[in-house]
Amino acid sequence: MANRLRIGFAICFALLTAMAVIGVGRFISQRQDYENGVERSYQIETAARVRIAEGRGGKADRKVVATQTRQRQELQDRISSDTRDTALLVAAGLIAGLTGALLLFSGLISSMRRPLEELVDAAGRLAGGDRKARVEVGGLSETAALGAAFNEMAEQLEREASQRERLDRLKDEFVLTASHELRSPLTSVQGFAELLMLERDNLTPRQVETVGVILDNTRHLVRLLNDLLDLARSDAGRLAIRPQPTEVAPLLEDSVRLMRAQTDAADQTLSARIDPDLPPVEAEADRIRQVLVNLLTNAHEYSPEGASISVMAGVVGAEVEIAVTDDGPGIPPDQLEHIFERFVRGEAGLTQRVGGTGLGLAISKSLVELHGGRLEVDSTVGVGSTFSFQLPLAPVPAEPARNPAKAEAS
Repeated sequence: MANRLRIGFAICFALLTAMAVIGVGRFISQRQDYENGVERSYQIETAARVRIAEGRGGKADRKVVATQTRQRQELQDRISSDTRDTALLVAAGLIAGLTGALLLFSGLISSMRRPLEELVDAAGRLAGGDRKARVEVGGLSETAALGAAFNEMAEQLEREASQRERLDRLKDEFVLTASHELRSPLTSVQGFAELLMLERDNLTPRQVETVGVILDNTRHLVRLLNDLLDLARSDAGRLAIRPQPTEVAPLLEDSVRLMRAQTDAADQTLSARIDPDLPPVEAEADRIRQVLVNLLTNAHEYSPEGASISVMAGVVGAEVEIAVTDDGPGIPPDQLEHIFERFVRGEAGLTQRVGGTGLGLAISKSLVELHGGRLEVDSTVGVGSTFSFQLPLAPVPAEPARNPAKAEAS
C-alpha cells in the first residue's frame, strides 16, 4: 500500500507540474507575441507620424496611424482572451489532477476500509466466544497479511480451546472416578474407627488418642472427596437437583441444631429469626441444608469466641431470602472478590479456628444457582459479614375444578 501511495503521489504531482509548466509556457509565449506586435505597431505608427509632421505624409500615412491603433486594440483583446483561455486550461488541469488524486485516495481508503471493518467485526465475534470467526483474505497486501494473521490466530485459539475442553473433560472424569473409588475404602476406615471409639473403655489412652486422630482425618478426607465429587459433577453438568415444594423453617431449624454444639463450645450465640407464615420454596431440602451448614460453618470458624451468628429468612418479592450474618472480623476487599473461587480461604486471625478445603462457598454457589437463585456477600472489615441467597417460591397448586352437577345435588 505504501508503494501504491507513492506512485499515486508521483503521478498526481507529475500531472499538476506538467499542467503548470504548459500553462506558464503558453502564457509567456502569448505575452511575448503581444509585446512584439505592439512594438512593431508603434514603430510603423511613429514613422507615419514623422512623415506627416514633416509635410511629406498624406492620406496613406493617416490611414496607417488609424490602422495601427485598431491593430493594437485587437492585439490587446486577443491577449486578454488568450490569457483567459490559458488560465482556464491550467485551472481545468489542476482540477483534473486534484480530482484524480481524490479518486485515488478514496479508492485506496475503500479498499482498506472494507477488510478492516470485516476484521473488527470478526474480532468482536471471536471475543464474544465465536471460535469459528474468520475473515476473507484479500485486498491490499497489508490488509491481506493482517487478515491471514487474524485467521491463523483464531485457528490457534480454537485448537487451544478444544484442547482445554478435552483436558477439562479428562480432569472431571478423573476426579469423579478417583473420588468415587476412594470414598468407599475411606468410609470403611471411618466406620471401623467409629467402632473402635465405641469400645474406648477397652483401649489405652494412647490408643484412644490414635483412633481419634484417624477418625478426624478420615472424616476430613470424606468431606473433601464429597466436595470434589460435587464440583466435578457440577463442571460436567451432572450435578442435578430434584426440587419440590419445601418448607423453609424446618431446614433452618435443622441446620441450627446441627451447628449448636460447635457454637456453644466456642461460647458463640447462634439464633434463627424466621418470618411467620413463610410460603414454601421450590428446592431440594438436602442441598439447601448443605448450603446452610456451609455458611454457618464459615461464620463459626471465622468468628472469635463470644461472637453472634444469626440466620434469617423472609419473603422478598417473589422469592424467599435466607441470610447468615455474623459480627466477626469481616472480609477485606481484596479477598472479597475471590471469595467464591475454589480452594480460596480467607486469612484467619490468631483466635480463629479455620480448617476446611476452601470448596464450601464454591459448592454453595453452584447449588444455589442450580435452584435458580444467587449467592451474595456483604462484608465490612471490623463489623461482620452477611451471606444471603434467594430461592423461588413454590408454585401454588391449582384448585380442582368443581363438578356443577355434584354442586347442584349437594
